[in-house]
Amino acid sequence: MLENLIIVTAVLLTPPTAASPQPLVPASFDSIAPDRAAIQALLDTYARAVATKDQHLFETLLLSQSIPFSSAEAAISTADRDDGTRNYPAFRKGVFEGAPFTQRFQDIHVKQDGALANVTLVFVNTQEGSTSWGWKALLLLKVAGTWKIASEFYTSHQ
Repeated sequence: MLENLIIVTAVLLTPPTAASPQPLVPASFDSIAPDRAAIQALLDTYARAVATKDQHLFETLLLSQSIPFSSAEAAISTADRDDGTRNYPAFRKGVFEGAPFTQRFQDIHVKQDGALANVTLVFVNTQEGSTSWGWKALLLLKVAGTWKIASEFYTSHQ
């Protein structure tokens, strides 16, 4: 009986030898310095293109013009359509054909894992006689060494 107890105890206390290693998950996904600077440059160019109504410059920041790009409200109201989140043409018309305004960003947060980055921020739009603001979530992809906007969703408040 004592012999069986010793064998069971030895089996229970022996560490597994064929256990698969657990993946190491980073403690943080903060963007690293060179990429963080490049992402900030993208955001600066975004604000400059909007303020100067430079549609061509703005569109160089996009992965393509058919990316998911929409206000949350519009995306929700067209969720049953296959292209329900592809509302860049409406944004383009409002920004580049509408009244002039400036846009600034604050409360910017960047998380990154390799060639994928998630940027959230508050934007403030100012035009003559009014100010509006909203929250923006962008997904960026690093393509051939350059960060591109792969999707954008935003809210808007007067």
